[in-house]
Amino acid sequence: PQRRRIRSLIREGIEEAEAELGELYNIDIQISIPQLNYNISQMTDILKQQVAARVDAIVIQGNEDETFRQVLAEAQNRGIQIICVDTAIRDFPCNLYIGTDNYEAGRLLGENMVRLADGKARAAVVTGEPGYLNLEQRLQGFRDVTARYPGIEITSVNYNHYDGLTFMNQYHSLSDEADILVCLEGTGGQTLSHAFTGPDAEYRFVVGFDAYTGVESRVIAGVVKQDTNQMGRRIVEEIANYVSEGRYTDDVIYTDCYWLSADSYDEVSR
Repeated sequence: PQRRRIRSLIREGIEEAEAELGELYNIDIQISIPQLNYNISQMTDILKQQVAARVDAIVIQGNEDETFRQVLAEAQNRGIQIICVDTAIRDFPCNLYIGTDNYEAGRLLGENMVRLADGKARAAVVTGEPGYLNLEQRLQGFRDVTARYPGIEITSVNYNHYDGLTFMNQYHSLSDEADILVCLEGTGGQTLSHAFTGPDAEYRFVVGFDAYTGVESRVIAGVVKQDTNQMGRRIVEEIANYVSEGRYTDDVIYTDCYWLSADSYDEVSR
């Protein structure tokens, strides 16, 4: 198999690129992270603080919360550039999107699930929250692929609300209806990676997103691995381009993703 070095974390990519370009282009990036993942209230408070500080650009992971959107609109009205990374915002004119083409990522997941299942499966889908554009695009891509195969049935779509305990309850209950489990975001795979040290017999197999440690241990048959390090690097590179050229290289920049299975797994860089 092709050798790959698995790089993780948007923050890591940002820090690497800032070390290379920050002084040259007078870029100073401050990273603020909520105490809890996907805590919209905390994210909104951080956003308000940055607007009040009159920063030049704000890089955010999109969501559909109305208060969050209102603060972003206020930021744009003040001339602050809005860059969405990883997750876009429906019908909101961000200045730039950097991240996965989530529809194609869903197709990639579907194609590999169908191949592993030999075209016959009852698949239960678990995803994060309703209303997230990136997850909806992944689901649509997955549906469009699997719809071509009469032997593939999607039994249900379920939401874990990014909570590991909720996911584990679903993991055990959904095996009554499905023989394959599909995780459309990282919570499920990461939770299974901690819960088991090897393959579990409750499903024929599990596929998901990003949880590469579960692939290494064969708890998960395969994942769509997003290049989050590349996302981070492109943030800094595009800001540098805006500083020097007055524009980004494009309005939408898709970063790499690929299928990672135990058979193609090579090495992990932490």
